[in-house]
Amino acid sequence: MARPPKQTLTQDDLVLLDLFHARSQDLRAMSVTLARLGVRWRRAQGARTAAWLKQLETHPFYKAGQVLFDLLEWEDFMLDGPAELANPQAIAALLNRFSAQLGITIPALPLPADLPALEPGFYLYRDVVLGILWTALAAQAGFAGVQAPLG
Repeated sequence: MARPPKQTLTQDDLVLLDLFHARSQDLRAMSVTLARLGVRWRRAQGARTAAWLKQLETHPFYKAGQVLFDLLEWEDFMLDGPAELANPQAIAALLNRFSAQLGITIPALPLPADLPALEPGFYLYRDVVLGILWTALAAQAGFAGVQAPLG
């Protein structure tokens, strides 16, 4: 991260900028991890993941996510930095902020060891969505009627 000239910003400003940079790295790691989970699940259960996406792609939340993903050039954000993985507790905390509306609590799940590399391109948003779904389904696998995704 390029720092502005010292005479422009105070030390406190620079500390805050470093905090923004660190949170951006955390967000990248989260997005990369979810996408890699999605790639893994899509490769293992293509028909099931295609069925999920077919059901979701008509929903406004899915469409809004795709628009924001494209507008914010999120793919570039994910691919232009380190491909480190997020820790499972961070993923659970983020997803629980959103899943509370559905009455779902997502525990910190261990990440599979064999996550594939990202696949840049048109499907990256879909892979992030599939990673979110995989995480939610894996967390809910103990409930009746929910088939666990690939372990």
